[in-house]
Amino acid sequence: MIEKFYEKYAWVIFLIIGVMVMAGGLPHALGFNTDPTLVQTISGQTIDELKISNPMFFNLYNFYFSGGGLSDLGFAFFLIVISLTAYRRAQKWAWYAFWFVPAYFLAWIALSSTLPPASQSSLLPPLIIIIVLSLAGLLLPFRKFFPKKEIK
Repeated sequence: MIEKFYEKYAWVIFLIIGVMVMAGGLPHALGFNTDPTLVQTISGQTIDELKISNPMFFNLYNFYFSGGGLSDLGFAFFLIVISLTAYRRAQKWAWYAFWFVPAYFLAWIALSSTLPPASQSSLLPPLIIIIVLSLAGLLLPFRKFFPKKEIK
């Protein structure tokens, strides 16, 4: 059976998602806020105003923000490693495990729904893109993971 292009290279989609998550997580892990408008929309203060007005709260915020960046790096690492190895070789456990990706980012959408509408506009587009990409990465190679049984 000749493998179709989209079946053979669907693993690249998860590699790209992993690189995107890593690129977004690295600045956060280093303490750089790449969306200061989000903080201002939620708190009513700029990051600098928050740091001056309540340094203890800012330290707590920065701790969780940087920790979230470290978590993103770990998540990205596993996405990249699994996509380059098990998913590329069509190991079924990797296909099942990667259903976590759209579920995880759907949970982020649910979490962001509690934020003010102005904050959601910067979060939703990248989350939706990742969800669509991950679903494509799961559904395009479906027959590679679950071939039709031949009738004898």
